[in-house]
Amino acid sequence: MIHLSSLDTTNTKLAAALSACGIPLRTDVPVSLLTGDRGDRHCFFFQPVSPCGLYHTAELILAWDDPLWHQRNPEHPFAYLKVAFQNMDRLTDYVKKGTRIASVTHGSKIAFLSLHASDALQKKIFTELKR
Repeated sequence: MIHLSSLDTTNTKLAAALSACGIPLRTDVPVSLLTGDRGDRHCFFFQPVSPCGLYHTAELILAWDDPLWHQRNPEHPFAYLKVAFQNMDRLTDYVKKGTRIASVTHGSKIAFLSLHASDALQKKIFTELKR
């Protein structure tokens, strides 16, 4: 992640969190395409403060990069956003590494079965579904 200044970011999740706090993109250069040795990336250029005056872009960008900020500020709206994106990343990783499952339905009954389930377990599940 690159911060070109204290008000800019190439991190799309951070840009979304800043936007959710009401911090507007700059009107003169809201987004720019950066081309580098790691490929093309978008850079988002934000105004310094939200219109309500409560949220300061530079402070929130620093908070995003601070791994303990949300623990020190647990009720801050930005902490909820930060943790939500962290949870999304963790859940995505979990799903990618997890065991694949199949959803099996019979009538109004639903069962979730590992694709690696033994024949005996499959038989037991299908028997229960048919009851």
